[in-house]
Amino acid sequence: MACSMGSFALVAMLACGGAAAWAGGPGTEIDLTTFGEIAEDSASAWNDIPLDDVARRLGTVPRRFYLSGMIGPSFAQVTSPGNPDLASEDTLFAAGGAIGVAFERRNGQLRLELEGMGRNTYDAEFLATPTPANTTILTNNWSVMQNAWRDFMLTERFGVYGGGGIGAGGYILGEQFQGQKAYADPAASFAWQFGGGLLWEISDRLTFDVGYRYFHINTITQPGFEPNQFSASELMFTLRLYEPFRNWRR
Repeated sequence: MACSMGSFALVAMLACGGAAAWAGGPGTEIDLTTFGEIAEDSASAWNDIPLDDVARRLGTVPRRFYLSGMIGPSFAQVTSPGNPDLASEDTLFAAGGAIGVAFERRNGQLRLELEGMGRNTYDAEFLATPTPANTTILTNNWSVMQNAWRDFMLTERFGVYGGGGIGAGGYILGEQFQGQKAYADPAASFAWQFGGGLLWEISDRLTFDVGYRYFHINTITQPGFEPNQFSASELMFTLRLYEPFRNWRR
């Protein structure tokens, strides 16, 4: 009986000692109340990937809505693929706007936008026969483009960007020959553009950029007129405002 009581006491002492060693051993004690709390700048639990990268993978990348206004000269040309003598050149004024969404990326942004542009009347003499009696006229010159631009910041405020877009463009073609003008019906065709430029973040919400674009409308063919196509090298000055309706929120 004494032996049994001694064995029981020994087992009890070992159990208590082991529990004490487990609770008070080396290392930091586990605080269950901190589960689920992760510092904003800490690394994730997945291969030490920063939290902003994890957010990108989960589709929670910060994004901002913006509006843009743009103006600039358009150094345009109208050509006829089947008759090079009908080529002409003119400098136009172009203006337009865009609505878009910017997604934060490393060293910049990815911007997706819908752009609308208009250009004033094109009226130019044929290069092969430079007389006032032979000219090409374009009116109602417009384009609607879906663009993708990628910004890369070189400093905190200055950066570069590049990209392009596809969409549609059209105009009303007119020709003047020996003092007589004739106009075709309004027409449109597939359009595309590409370019790049410099940007300056004036503030957190306002960005200014200046860029070059090459814009092209594919060949348009209409009865009674030579096939024709419009292209232009354009210098655009753009002011972009992020979150334009922020002050309207309550």
